[in-house]
Amino acid sequence: MAVAPLGFCDLSQTKGLFFYVFMAIWFNVQNICCQVLPMQPSTKNIPHQVFVDWLIQTSSPTALASNISEQCIHHTQYYLTALDRRQSWAVKMYESSGRLAEQLFHTNSHNVHHSSGLFDECLSIQPEDVPFQGQYCTVFFENESVREHENDHNYRSQDLLETGKTAVCKEGEPKEHKSNFVMPSVGFCLPSTCSARDLRSAVAQMVGKQLTNKMDFTMVAIANENYCYSQDKISTSRIHYDKLAMTVMIAFCLLIGLVLTATVHDNWSGTSSSCPDIAPQAFHIKLLHCFSAKRNCRMLFSTKDDVKDSLACLHGIRVITTCWIVLIHVAGEFSQRMSYTKQLDIKNASRWEFQIFTNGLFAVDTFFLMSGLLVAFTQTRQLDQHGGFFNIKRFYIRRFVRLTPVYASVQLFIATLWSYVGTGPDWNYVRQMSKSVRQNLWAHMLYINNYVAVIDQQSSLSNPLTGMIEAWYLACEMQMFWISPLFIYPLWRWRKGGLIWTMACFMFFLGFCMALFIAYDIPPTVFFNRPSDMQKLNEYCRKHYHLTIARIPPYVMGILLGWLLHKTKDRKIQINKFLVIAGWVMALLIGLLVIFGMMPYLDEAQIPVINPFVRISYGAFHRSSWAMVVAWLIFSCTHGYGGCINTLLSSKSLLPLSRLSYAVYLVHFAYVKAYVSHMRKPMYIAEYYFFTTYLGILMVSFMLASVISVIMEMPFMNLDKLLFPNSLEIKKTKKEDVNGLVTKNKYH
Repeated sequence: MAVAPLGFCDLSQTKGLFFYVFMAIWFNVQNICCQVLPMQPSTKNIPHQVFVDWLIQTSSPTALASNISEQCIHHTQYYLTALDRRQSWAVKMYESSGRLAEQLFHTNSHNVHHSSGLFDECLSIQPEDVPFQGQYCTVFFENESVREHENDHNYRSQDLLETGKTAVCKEGEPKEHKSNFVMPSVGFCLPSTCSARDLRSAVAQMVGKQLTNKMDFTMVAIANENYCYSQDKISTSRIHYDKLAMTVMIAFCLLIGLVLTATVHDNWSGTSSSCPDIAPQAFHIKLLHCFSAKRNCRMLFSTKDDVKDSLACLHGIRVITTCWIVLIHVAGEFSQRMSYTKQLDIKNASRWEFQIFTNGLFAVDTFFLMSGLLVAFTQTRQLDQHGGFFNIKRFYIRRFVRLTPVYASVQLFIATLWSYVGTGPDWNYVRQMSKSVRQNLWAHMLYINNYVAVIDQQSSLSNPLTGMIEAWYLACEMQMFWISPLFIYPLWRWRKGGLIWTMACFMFFLGFCMALFIAYDIPPTVFFNRPSDMQKLNEYCRKHYHLTIARIPPYVMGILLGWLLHKTKDRKIQINKFLVIAGWVMALLIGLLVIFGMMPYLDEAQIPVINPFVRISYGAFHRSSWAMVVAWLIFSCTHGYGGCINTLLSSKSLLPLSRLSYAVYLVHFAYVKAYVSHMRKPMYIAEYYFFTTYLGILMVSFMLASVISVIMEMPFMNLDKLLFPNSLEIKKTKKEDVNGLVTKNKYH
């Protein structure tokens, strides 16, 4: 055993000694404070600042408040007495509270005070001899102009509390909005008998008029029962009290049972790829095997593309775009309340290498382009095969069956079971989103949710009342699909007339999009580091982002590209080498301009107003410009001018991930939101930490998507092929049946 030299001591012993010395000094200070400051609800002879310092130090705003319920006062005094006696539950309650700061708003509005307590430790406080439990409540703070309330009769006189300074106690529920999570906030651990109004009033009385270098602003404390959690509250919100949630859970269990039964039967019957269809199967057996996980996993992870005339490069583009969208959503959610590094986040948002997700909302236009391309490419092929016969009924039914089952399953889970999968200081946001999805499920299933007002007119990307916020894309894309025959059939039937008609509509849509930016003065895109843009986020979503007619230009470009690729699929287009180089250079320059074009305007302090020409031109045309870049990429790769880019995008290893992209899009944001709302503490977001977390979330999203795809998506695709086969599938089935009979006769 090593012995410390003379004059030195063991480090662990030193730490322990320092700890006990510190605790002894701290307890003496506490005793002195308790002797100087008697624990009475009102002590007028003690200076106000001493009150504030002591309340901040003890993290108990209800300790000396004079405007709260008697029960809350009594139990708070009980807690403080127990804390003075160093009882374990009281010490735990003290440690579970956050700390108020004297300056909640700093000079830079992006740098605000967040002090979260210990959520789980607070809820675990349940002493046997105490008539209350631990309750964790979050209080938000905002600045409001005093002049706004001079003639406001909704604020009663008793809500204007005189404690040396003017305080405003805000009544009613706080507005459900993402902006809640960029306000200053403090998490307090209080007796469960104290209501949110008690806490709100006590904090307002204590804080008073906190100034941000402006004498005409007052601090407003915002608290609500929805942001208060206790063990009893969580217990009374169990799933067995929700009949609809129980029904959905039973339905999911029955579906899983069906999948297991089909898998066991498929494996027991011995129908494998090594010896296929020894005898033709009965219809009910084929119907059952549509749900076989063995069959669906084999299809999902196969690296063979079973689609004739497949555009192989689309698989890579689909995977990259999906990962890009997940990255944007993760970055957006992490930059809200769950970040201690607001200043660094704002600084990073202005760096050129971070523009890929700071200014990446146009990534979804890649999906619009590819969707229009695939619809036109496949439907023109169908028109060729059937001599111009357009099966309208089959056209729409197949699309609905392809998208809706997995979409409906995710929506039902969010509407019923999602709010029960976790808890957290911000879990109310999850509950609000779940409630909104339940109330507006009909609009989502009809794919009109981007136009149907949900709850109020403030619904937007920033509001949990919007529900599943990424669902706006599915509504827009489906509505574009509904009108796509108006462009596809004329292009197939009348080549020149169809081109003129489609191009005229495309120019009209672009002009309409430009008119929106002129008429409503909306920003070209939304940057969270430009406060004025964030204030117009709701208007931007309602007047542009969610409008089908404003988002359709890339889709029409996709229809034109799909028609062109179908016409040229059997021949190689010869393009001059210099024109190919010029095309790639132009595509690269346009892509860089779209991504980095708004960098000079990121700092609102230097450029408070964006030039109107830049705002209108960028806002109206940057999405179509990006679609043009992707269109050139697809065209070049399809006709042999993609080089190593085409080799990468067409890699067969990307096929399984490409098949999962739709399910990943549906599930990833719900998982990200649950992850953030479940977090107990904000984080220090550094590059390594962020990208490590992002990669973990991306991996989990693909894993969840694979389960959903095998259980829900692929079975209904199999049913569609079984119940409504096209002519090629009928011929293939007959050929397989004949081969099966031949094989049977051979073995017998």
